[in-house]
Amino acid sequence: MIANLPYLQGALQLNGSEVAWLPAAYLMTTAISGALLVKYRQLFGIRSFCMVFLTIQVVLIAAHLSVRTLESAIVIRAASGFCGTALLSLGVFYMIQAFPVSRRLSAVALGIGIPQLALPLARLFPKDQLAVDNWRGLTSFELGLSAVTLAVVLVVRLPPNERHNTFEPLDAITFVLHAAGVALLGSSLGLGGYLWWTNEAWIGFSLATAISCLMLVFLIEYSRSRPLIDVRWLSSLTFIRWSIVAVIWRIAIAEQSLAVIGLLRDLGMTNDDFFDFSLVVFIAATIGLLSAAIVIRPKRLPLMVLVSLLLVASASFLDSFTGIESRVPQFLLTQAIIAFATTMFIGPSFIFGLSRVITEGGGKMTSFVALFGITQAVGSLAGTAFVQTYLYYAQQLHLLEFAGQAVKSKETVISLLSQNSDLFKAVVSDPILRTGEGTLTFAQQSLLYARVAAYNDVFFAISVIAFSVAVIVASAMLYGKIFSFLAKRHKT
Repeated sequence: MIANLPYLQGALQLNGSEVAWLPAAYLMTTAISGALLVKYRQLFGIRSFCMVFLTIQVVLIAAHLSVRTLESAIVIRAASGFCGTALLSLGVFYMIQAFPVSRRLSAVALGIGIPQLALPLARLFPKDQLAVDNWRGLTSFELGLSAVTLAVVLVVRLPPNERHNTFEPLDAITFVLHAAGVALLGSSLGLGGYLWWTNEAWIGFSLATAISCLMLVFLIEYSRSRPLIDVRWLSSLTFIRWSIVAVIWRIAIAEQSLAVIGLLRDLGMTNDDFFDFSLVVFIAATIGLLSAAIVIRPKRLPLMVLVSLLLVASASFLDSFTGIESRVPQFLLTQAIIAFATTMFIGPSFIFGLSRVITEGGGKMTSFVALFGITQAVGSLAGTAFVQTYLYYAQQLHLLEFAGQAVKSKETVISLLSQNSDLFKAVVSDPILRTGEGTLTFAQQSLLYARVAAYNDVFFAISVIAFSVAVIVASAMLYGKIFSFLAKRHKT
């Protein structure tokens, strides 16, 4: 859906802000469902959770084939978010069963990393086959995938987990407040860059209400002896630092999924022109995933995260020298680096938090899964919001700069206007209309140059962000080494 969002916008007759609800709805329910999934698994098992929501999704997609409205599309994406969370967890469990105990970290890295291959793989799929019958082909394909997945879950069983009822009535209040807060925060971040932050009053109200709901969750859970989300544990410096790194990482990798693709589309390219790009990204991401699975060890986790951040910072910096003539070949190396870093990062990041759960005890799993879901979903929405907002401001600044240069270079501007007008001599005989067409072409050229320059600013900003986080991670590693050395020396 994300890979073909611009085309679905036209097929469903939506504007940019309306179609933005589709990825936002998916990410919001992904963030919400983590805590519910763990509690449900403890009582009924994860397989049951997957079967319930996959069945709901199949029914909804089948209904959408007939209705095809924005509301039905949003409902499907919301159901997909619940299914996505469940299937991600299920995939990790399947991987753990498939690998020997000695390679359990590799299994987790593969299970959590394989879904990162989805977007480049989706762009490799022929667009013409999905666009059949006004893009019903895409919906039919999604229906088939969901049905096959449901069949696999029914047939391939996992060993039963120990079940026990840990649900308390206050958990329901916490979950409702948590869901409301995340949904309001997600909708504000997801739509703010499209509708613009100060143009719609509901965006501000949603942000304020989201903060209030999440603060109430914090206060309720902080005072409980058996909390649904252990905010005391999550408030430790380790998890605060981990959360910041995880969220900023999602913002940084928006350089590939949003900024570069947006630039290439602004330069007139479609998914069919991205085949080489997507293939290289897919191969590089696969290599990164396999490399992470091979080299991953508990002591190497911070180093793998640091290397990933430095790779993204370097690639984004190289992309900041993009020009108006840049096309897919100019981005292959840098985007391959980012794809490699993306799958290299996600496994160690998840395992770092999971190791803390194992150390503290399994009762912390609900809290960690909830935090992981929020950082990934909110980080993705924040990445979209950052790119869109910074891109708009940078573009406006460059347009003002170009306008100032146009005044100082009056003769050059007149010459360019004359050249643009001459392009229409064969089709427009009226000189006044021809001059108008030439002026319009000049304005469009100026806007395109300003937009490319703004994308360069976005790439550079992401490079700075990624490098800054790398410095923080390196400082934490150095502090840990020094503290460990001093502790050993004092003990001696």
